[in-house]
Amino acid sequence: MKVSRVCRFVVFALFLVGSSCVFFVPGQAAVQTSAIHKASPDRAMQLEDLLQRALQANRTLQENALLVESSRYSRQSAESDFALKFQPSANFGISGSNTTSEQTRGISGKISRKNSLGIEASVTPSISYREDSGTVTGLGARLSIPLFRGFGREYNYDALYAADFSLATATRNMYLSEVEIVLETVGLVYEVLRQQELVKLFSFQKQRFEGHVHRARIMEATGLSSPIDTYRARIRLSDVREQLTIAREKYRSSLDRLKVLLAYPVESTLTPQAPLSYSPTRISEAKAIGIALENRIELEQSEADFLEAERKSKVAKRGLLPDINLVGTYRKSAFSDDFTGFDPDSDEFWSLGLTSSTDFSRSREKAAYQQSLLEKRRRQLQKQSRKDEIISEVKSRLDALKQEEQRIALREDQIIQARGKMRLAEIKFAHGMGDNFDLVESETEFLRAKTNLLSEKIGYIVGQYRLRAALGTLLAR
Repeated sequence: MKVSRVCRFVVFALFLVGSSCVFFVPGQAAVQTSAIHKASPDRAMQLEDLLQRALQANRTLQENALLVESSRYSRQSAESDFALKFQPSANFGISGSNTTSEQTRGISGKISRKNSLGIEASVTPSISYREDSGTVTGLGARLSIPLFRGFGREYNYDALYAADFSLATATRNMYLSEVEIVLETVGLVYEVLRQQELVKLFSFQKQRFEGHVHRARIMEATGLSSPIDTYRARIRLSDVREQLTIAREKYRSSLDRLKVLLAYPVESTLTPQAPLSYSPTRISEAKAIGIALENRIELEQSEADFLEAERKSKVAKRGLLPDINLVGTYRKSAFSDDFTGFDPDSDEFWSLGLTSSTDFSRSREKAAYQQSLLEKRRRQLQKQSRKDEIISEVKSRLDALKQEEQRIALREDQIIQARGKMRLAEIKFAHGMGDNFDLVESETEFLRAKTNLLSEKIGYIVGQYRLRAALGTLLAR
């Protein structure tokens, strides 16, 4: 009986020596890493290159760029209202009564210009021909001067100022979109790297638990362990296989999302590369808030919104004035039929008077003015709220980084404790001082601690980018 037990112990010891050669060979992780690198795509891009491509090729940014370009054309359209205009026109037809008919044809034109005060001057030369009356030529002039509502640069440049505001807003929105795209790119790149590292960890852990299952079966066959040890190892192996499958699926999904974000062909290969090391962020809360209040473009936009609402309110207040214009016109047929000189007997017409199309009650204008005052107040409140939101965001980002640092220190300590527990469990199990429960449990805790540490480090790196975005210093303007 004693000889039988000795033989079993010798067999078990030889098995442990052999299994240690399989599972604890130094450099095995390097071999796995080398194999993964061999299977990796040829196309490798550093984080800086990926961000540059995102800013250049992202389709959302291209759409926003088109909106900015459209705003530029809108401004050109508003500016053209004050340019020198020439409007030619021509006509050809037949006119007559029950007894006679005649052909008529002619050309005319209008040369006009409106200045910033609302004063508009125009000249209208014309020439026409009728079979009965011959050639008739003329020259007219018109001058319109607004006296109340339409007089002034602010009122007449309303459309131009609104176009300037829209262009500036579109440009700021373009910058904010670029910031969001950069943050999304960074997040996806590090998510791809996280899943890639998890695939490595779970693959190595799968091999470890396959060894545990094999060892448990041998020990069960030799009577050195119970079936529960085999079941325990097999259950944990199934869990690791499932985790490995999920990590591979998430890796492919994250990589595809990154390709779409970069407008990169989904069927092509891509290997993002980014540093997993970092330097701790050290900045005081007061300094960070000061930088954010100085650089955040949202505050600039809030101020622009308020100033635009204030300008619109002034325009609406001017709309309460009556719309009265002083209009002078003059027209004379200046040439004789053969174009050899002036015709003193030609028709001459002139007029000078006031014109108005004002609604007496001006109910619509009064309501518009009251609405403009409400909009001005609303923009003022938004400006104050936006400032508070930015301060709160900066504080939140700083607190998040501090918490990440604390969790990283905790995860590192957990890894040390889990490694020590795992080694102790291996020694106890190797000397028959216990079953494989502690060994499986300690390896599970060690793997969990490593995955948590990886996630915390990546969270800290991405958090640093988010802090820079909160400070308004992520991208140069």
